[in-house]
Amino acid sequence: MTEIETVRRFVFGPECPAAGALSRVPMVPGYYAIFVDDGGSLPRPYGDVLLQRATNLIYVGIATVSLYNRLVEQDLQHRRPSTFFRGIGSILGYRPPRGSLVGRANQNNYKFCAADTTEIIKWINGHLSVNWVESDPALQTTEVSLIRAYRPFLNTKHNPDRLSQLAALRDECRRLASALG
Repeated sequence: MTEIETVRRFVFGPECPAAGALSRVPMVPGYYAIFVDDGGSLPRPYGDVLLQRATNLIYVGIATVSLYNRLVEQDLQHRRPSTFFRGIGSILGYRPPRGSLVGRANQNNYKFCAADTTEIIKWINGHLSVNWVESDPALQTTEVSLIRAYRPFLNTKHNPDRLSQLAALRDECRRLASALG
């Protein structure tokens, strides 16, 4: 499959509600997209950004081994650290527990408390849809091309239109999680 065919299937293919992804996403390499069903369900300015960009696409990702592990377990269920999950959680107003990163080697992978994580997952299941394209191998150059072309605001790396508001939220969360007392 050419990169253009991948993009066409990826962006314009059928979407699956996030809650249904658990039983539908395959355990193969590929690319995935996460969409918000209604931009109005996001706080300002994020819904406004989607309206200005004429899209509901909020994130693009790559799974070099397993779409299921990366998309479902990591991004939608937060069973392992996930940039997407931290970003959507902070946008929704959740913050990690103060000092939760103190003494940890990685000072970026903050987590939300269990109750907040459960609420974020409920929000994801009620407001997001996903799409994916199987591709073996899944190439980072294709992922970067997708991010640059579609500019999903939760992608901060390689995004020419990354949002300063989101960067500030993530910084606030890292500071809080790294704070003593």
